[in-house]
Amino acid sequence: MLLRFLTLCFVLVSTTSAAMPNTLTIIPELSNGFVRNYNPFRSDTLATTHDFVYEPLMVFDNGTPHFRLAERYALSPDLTGITLYLREGITWSDGAPFSSDDVVYSLSLLNKQPELDYNSLGKWVERVEKRGKNEVYVSLSRPNAQIAERLADAVIVPKHIWENIRGKRSYLNQHPVGTGPFTTIKAFTSNNIVQCRNPHYWQQEALNIDCIRYPTVRTNDELISRLSSGEFDWASAFIPDIERNYASYSRDYHYYHQPSTIVSLLFNFKHANPDTQAVFNDVRFRRAVSMCLARELLIDIAVFGQGQKAMFASGVESKFEDWIAPSAAEQHLYYIRNHAKVAQRLLDEMGLADTNGDGYRELPSGKPLALSIIAPTGWSDFTSAANVVSEMMGTAGLKVSVKELPYPKYIEDMATANYDISITNYPSGDTPFRYLNEAFNSDYHAPSSPRFAHHFFKDDVIDGLLSDFLLQTSPSAQRDVVNKLHLRIAEQQITVPLYYKLETVEYTSTRYRGWHTEKGKPAVPTIWPTERMRLIQLLDLYPTEARVSE
Repeated sequence: MLLRFLTLCFVLVSTTSAAMPNTLTIIPELSNGFVRNYNPFRSDTLATTHDFVYEPLMVFDNGTPHFRLAERYALSPDLTGITLYLREGITWSDGAPFSSDDVVYSLSLLNKQPELDYNSLGKWVERVEKRGKNEVYVSLSRPNAQIAERLADAVIVPKHIWENIRGKRSYLNQHPVGTGPFTTIKAFTSNNIVQCRNPHYWQQEALNIDCIRYPTVRTNDELISRLSSGEFDWASAFIPDIERNYASYSRDYHYYHQPSTIVSLLFNFKHANPDTQAVFNDVRFRRAVSMCLARELLIDIAVFGQGQKAMFASGVESKFEDWIAPSAAEQHLYYIRNHAKVAQRLLDEMGLADTNGDGYRELPSGKPLALSIIAPTGWSDFTSAANVVSEMMGTAGLKVSVKELPYPKYIEDMATANYDISITNYPSGDTPFRYLNEAFNSDYHAPSSPRFAHHFFKDDVIDGLLSDFLLQTSPSAQRDVVNKLHLRIAEQQITVPLYYKLETVEYTSTRYRGWHTEKGKPAVPTIWPTERMRLIQLLDLYPTEARVSE
């Protein structure tokens, strides 16, 4: 009888342990509901696709590579090629071996099917050669000293699966086969996703988390409420007065933030209305908009003081202050400061005048000039900033409304040039290049590209300087190119930089430890899908003692 009782207890404990795996709850994006889309070649893929289903070749952190599918690389002396040495012993989640065939196939797809090349990597790939089971040579269309950083964002898919798929761009890939740590879709509804261990993951011993859970959160306010209740282990949310409204709730609630990328206004230079397009094309208008804004007040009201005033008229991040010469920084600083009278004079010079006495300026033709700023629904900081900007533009006689759009519609309208003005932030990089490239390179004007260059302003000089940067191997030469880019962008005031967003990360030590700040590293990375270091952070996590004993 005792033996039967002990056996039953063992079964119950085993069943309970199996039913309660170590699950990390994350919020990498706000969403109005999930579509089962694990296609890594689509910009609307789920936020848990990259890194967690499809592992990258490598991850860079401040210029230092963390090797994943690749274990090392070597640039050719003339910078026209790169050899990738792949890690042995990796298998896909269906048990098939990973090899150089998969890398050759995946990189070759970018030229064969350009619609899959969402990050414009294909323009660099001239041909891809297999040089052994675990060696691949990529011949470049032109020299690029930073090609390894670009290849870190490459999508590597299993050839034996994808070569048989027709219509790859429209394919939803609902049952993904990957090399990443979480390829088993344990649960999927429009409101909740649970992805569990890849049974063939090559770093099983380093993985102390069994599943990741990603629930639907529609707005930033909802996220703050649920985050404060302790539901989420890892998130990146704007929380007003974060010490009082989050950290004070528990000693296990932690946050980290620092000034990050710029939040800017984008003008639609491909506007369907020729009159509006002509207004946007006039640099006097863009400067007038910039100079009618009181940025300190904007930061205080819109983001409760949790921001930093723009330092550079090009929008370069403040952390790269030493990249921009003081003379270059000061040259256009005047245009990103509040000079209300100068702003009104510029608008007068353009012939934008209040001809009907309603308090708002009309076009020179007498037609009304009514504009709107689009912002994603639920992004409370963006919406608040857009509302404050619209009011400040109103003091200069510009009639501007704010239009909140569901995030997919916001992205679609920017991609199709179906908007007036937009508000956006940008991804960060190890150098100013990533921001400058993704924000101003005309290669990113394609509808499938990320939103950051969907102002559609094309400048051959900027494109040429961006290409020139990739030829430079010395820090001084790189800084010289960045200064030229800064001056060219600032001179034309292509965008209107508003403020540096505080990159905020919230995490709890209630259930997991191993956060990078605990290990003496400077920061916990964001959980956003554009942050490759999130994979490295996840692999460093382990359950707390309390969790282990459950």
